[in-house]
Amino acid sequence: GTPKDANFTVGVILVLLTLFIVQNLIKSRDGRAIMAIRDNRIAAESVGINITKYKLMVFTISASLAGAAGALYSHNYATLTPAGYNASIMILVYVVLGGIGNIRGSVIAAIVLYILPEKLRFIGDYRMLVYAIVLIIVMLMNWAPKAQEYKQMIAYKFKSKFGKNKEEAAE
Repeated sequence: GTPKDANFTVGVILVLLTLFIVQNLIKSRDGRAIMAIRDNRIAAESVGINITKYKLMVFTISASLAGAAGALYSHNYATLTPAGYNASIMILVYVVLGGIGNIRGSVIAAIVLYILPEKLRFIGDYRMLVYAIVLIIVMLMNWAPKAQEYKQMIAYKFKSKFGKNKEEAAE
């Protein structure tokens, strides 16, 4: 008896609403307090930030957003079962590869890592092996100091070629 009201449009609207809420929270006074707690709990507490209040606020906001996503998800299935450990681990991988505290990176990582196994179906049984190798390479590229220097060098060249620096130099 579950209605089939969920579709792509409703999903995109929910994602955009979630991003709007999170971005506004980050830019607010409460968001700065939450980030201070994330960075150093003891230092945040020493300057008078109520740790319990903000942790409770983050928990309730994240639980309500997850509940909205779960309600939308339930509209596509007649029987709901827990996703298990694999889904939890994949969500953790999305966040770690995208960059902890980096919303844009986490969204990009989730999209790429969700599409990658489907694009590798032509390999057959070796699909998950290639997927694991790609994950390892991406992790090494994200966290290796030499890879960080290389990415910064490429970003600088890209900005100097296409960015504001070229426009400012032309003026």
